[in-house]
Amino acid sequence: MSTRPSSSLSTHRTRPSTSASRPPLEQLVSSLVPSLAPPRSSRLNTDARSGRSSGASSRPESRADFEDEAEKERKERVKELMEWCEEIMESSLPSSTPLSASTLPDAAKRILLQSSRTDSRSASRQSNRGESSSSGSERAMKFNGIWNKLEKGRLLSSPLPHLQFLLALSEHNPNNTGSKPVSSSASGGPPSSASNRAFPPAAAPSTFPSNQPGSSRQPLAETASANLPRLDFDVKGKSKADVLKAWRTSKAQKPFPAHLLLRDMLYLLQGIDGRYVRFALRPPKEQNPYLSEKGRAADGVGFPLGKDGAADRAEEGDEGDIVGIEIVADQAKDGYISKPTQTVLMQLSEMGMLYRQVTDFINSRQAGESKGGMTEQSLCHFLHHELSEYHRLLAVLESQMNQSAQKDEDLAEGAGLTLTRLGLWTEEMRLKLKQMSLVVDEAKKVHGGALVSKIHKHTSHGDPLIRRFTDQILEEVSKPFFLTLQRWIFSGDLHDPFNEFFVQLNPETISLRDGRISPAGDVGFEVGIDSAGGTDEAHKVWEKKYVFVKGMVPGFVSEEFGKKIFSTGRSLNFIRYSCGDSDWIETQAKLANAGRALKYSDLVGLERSIDDAYSIASKRLLEIFFDKFVLLDHLRALKSYLMLGAGDFTELLMEALAPRLSKPAISLYRHHLTSDLESAIRGSNAQFDDPDILRRLDARILEYSHGETGWDCFALEYKVEAPLNAVLDHRAMLDYDRLFNHLWRLKRVESALTQGWVRVTSTSRAYEDIPGLSNDWHHCRIVQAEMVHFLRNLQAFYQLEVIECSWQALMEFTEKREGDLDALIAAHREYLDRVVRKVLLLSSRREKEEILLETVREALDFILQFRDATDDLYGWSLAEATRLDRERDAERGLYTTPTTDSPTISIQQLHSIRQRIKACSNSFQDRLISICHLAGSHTDLDVRFLAIRIAWNGHYSLRKSRSTPTAMTSAPNAVAVSATSATSGVSTERQRASSARSNRA
Repeated sequence: MSTRPSSSLSTHRTRPSTSASRPPLEQLVSSLVPSLAPPRSSRLNTDARSGRSSGASSRPESRADFEDEAEKERKERVKELMEWCEEIMESSLPSSTPLSASTLPDAAKRILLQSSRTDSRSASRQSNRGESSSSGSERAMKFNGIWNKLEKGRLLSSPLPHLQFLLALSEHNPNNTGSKPVSSSASGGPPSSASNRAFPPAAAPSTFPSNQPGSSRQPLAETASANLPRLDFDVKGKSKADVLKAWRTSKAQKPFPAHLLLRDMLYLLQGIDGRYVRFALRPPKEQNPYLSEKGRAADGVGFPLGKDGAADRAEEGDEGDIVGIEIVADQAKDGYISKPTQTVLMQLSEMGMLYRQVTDFINSRQAGESKGGMTEQSLCHFLHHELSEYHRLLAVLESQMNQSAQKDEDLAEGAGLTLTRLGLWTEEMRLKLKQMSLVVDEAKKVHGGALVSKIHKHTSHGDPLIRRFTDQILEEVSKPFFLTLQRWIFSGDLHDPFNEFFVQLNPETISLRDGRISPAGDVGFEVGIDSAGGTDEAHKVWEKKYVFVKGMVPGFVSEEFGKKIFSTGRSLNFIRYSCGDSDWIETQAKLANAGRALKYSDLVGLERSIDDAYSIASKRLLEIFFDKFVLLDHLRALKSYLMLGAGDFTELLMEALAPRLSKPAISLYRHHLTSDLESAIRGSNAQFDDPDILRRLDARILEYSHGETGWDCFALEYKVEAPLNAVLDHRAMLDYDRLFNHLWRLKRVESALTQGWVRVTSTSRAYEDIPGLSNDWHHCRIVQAEMVHFLRNLQAFYQLEVIECSWQALMEFTEKREGDLDALIAAHREYLDRVVRKVLLLSSRREKEEILLETVREALDFILQFRDATDDLYGWSLAEATRLDRERDAERGLYTTPTTDSPTISIQQLHSIRQRIKACSNSFQDRLISICHLAGSHTDLDVRFLAIRIAWNGHYSLRKSRSTPTAMTSAPNAVAVSATSATSGVSTERQRASSARSNRA
């Protein structure tokens, strides 16, 4: 047993290529990087357990003669990696933290798996004692089973500390090797078997925890002097960085001069390439090294490029953009630049990239390449001021660097400028430059209020420094916005040459003159504009002059608040240019501008100022409409004259126009209609109205076609001008015309039916003695009663339940005088829409919108036809009575004028009249049944009540249930039969009357 160590030592000295005798670092490199392991052909096939050797004597004694270039390159790479490992072991890394619950069992299993590579001495020791040596995989499996039982069986409340303790005491733990005596001396004696053990990669010393101070230095103490070169300097009392620096100097790898890197870094901070470090520009995509395998291998220093070294699509830029830095220094000649130093250089150079982006934006805007407007100019002014502070900081840093260069090197290292101090002193400015770069990127996409809104989103940042700096940017950038806002809400003028405000002139208007719209055509308006008076349409000025651009509203102004600002300026502009009250505007502007100016830092005052301006402007505009232009008087006039609310005026106008309107439309003249209108005004209470209102009334003739009468083309007109037509616009006047047309037709039917009623009820009594006519006149009176009932209910519904109720709701709104002109227009529009919808009996269903209205108009037409038929019946009765009187006079022998009337022709005329009366009455009753059915299923509740009022006793519903399709189709035959029977009855009565007269004679 005493000879085995010497045998192992001799093997180690004579055969350095043996795997068991290689240094631990070389074994670690071979295990971690299998491609760098020695080739199998160069190894000696030695079996440590049996002592057999295969073909060792047949190989040449000197291996250097057979090594090729690949072997040399491999050895150099292994040497380089070993040096890296030594640097890591000598560095001042902190003690490793305890492993987590998920990684600690895995580490223990790896240790057990690698424990099969024990030295032959422990294996022979177990064989001498008769013990069976289990493999590492079996021990790992046993450990896995025990650990599962501990975790699942909950035998221990916390098994992790116990496993940690066992690992700390395990003989396989490399941290425990330090407690064993080192057999080799500092002079280079042979190492012990424990120190020559090849540590597995998973059990590296920095992997396991250690509570001992300076545990990172243990690998250096545990490693024999044969494995690491001996240091020629004293490391006592020096930091790890100083030790690493001295070691590199001893290895002919002196560090790069720090003052040169500082000088280059100050250049980079100004966006200028240095002598040894410069910016790396983005090459074409197919040549971009940061998108290649070389870039993914981190063979270069660049800014973060995204997952797997590839740039994110959102971060991709144009060719020539800065993507990182490039070190062009000859490190073999000038000195070595470590990876941490390169990382610091990259982090600091980011400020230079941001600086170049900001300065490029300022230069491009100052060169006039973009028409961003006043907001971008304010942004450039702020950026220029901040860059001046940045230049002042760089000047201070350069003076610090120059002072350090003039001192001794040791003093400069402790008290001068370093890369670390440079990063600390510029940290705040780096954050500001990042924020300025973000703002610049936003300014390239949007402008005006949209840019202010984008910047405002950054005020919710969690960093107080960024939040305060963003507020400073907004305070400067939003100045043009607040100047435009102040002029808009206090004077009503829009001064926005670059379209940066969220209130803009309507792009559909061609030109503006004195604040009024002067379009060259009818583009963008609801109706056409004529050259005579179209430019004075106030509703077009109010609704179409300015537009609200939602995308330009800043983030600190809500949409509802923006609409209030929009209405305030419109009201002031309308008061100035359409209402002619500019003096009041100037006074209010002076009072408002005398207060505090609007600014971003005083948003509470901004809200209060806008609320006050909105209330004052809206109240003043409503006062002008109600007091100066007496809007309510005009609305009452429209209700009285166009909605036929003035009964006496309507009756006189109907009586005066009836003879003319009964004639063909081609025979009408406007001056005749105007004369009749003036007569109706002078004869009614309308004569006491305001002359300004009466002069607006006019009679006109609509377009007519061939065969129409004056009733079809007559219309009463009410003229309004600016600014009243802002409320009574073209659409509203069209609705008033539709209402007048329908109500005028209803009034005409009522007048005709009234005249017919007088004739049927009173005059017809004189002709009831005519044989066979009593039933006809009785039938006419019954049908006329139904028609009068229908008309009275329809007129009461129109005038009382629709017009008066809607008018009362409008008056309640006008008495409050709340809101702005838009609210007044909306209230009048709601009032008028309700009246039109209920008077015309319109439905919300598009396919049934005007079916009920057409049915009502057909019923009115049948009433007129029935009235004409009753007039013909009255005329026939008069003629028949005259003929009978002549016959009686002839029988008595009295001389009368001979007549040529034939009884046969008279009977035929009566038959025709009876057919007309019957057809009109049946058609009217059918239409009335349809009206009750359609109105009963109408969507409007008031129209349903109208159906109930018309058929309150269920007469028409009962009549509908009794009627059948067969009866409807045979109705003409029934009319003919009834007419024939009536004729036969008349002739029978005549025969009886003649026989009676002869008997009396």
